[in-house]
Amino acid sequence: MADCELLDTCGFFRKYQNTLDMACKGFLKTDRHGPQMDECKRKEFRKANGQPPHDDMLSTGQTMPENYR
Repeated sequence: MADCELLDTCGFFRKYQNTLDMACKGFLKTDRHGPQMDECKRKEFRKANGQPPHDDMLSTGQTMPENYR
């Protein structure tokens, strides 16, 4: 399964890729490849605004909870 084409420039992935938190690892796994990657709100934001969203924005469009940062 191929990874998201924006993975190398994704602030969320770069910021959280080395996390040890299991919940956060779940977000990273489902967001980087598979059918959900095409529904990514981060991609939609980038396309609509011409720039990436803040690094703590999840692929669902919500913000990463403070206790996971």
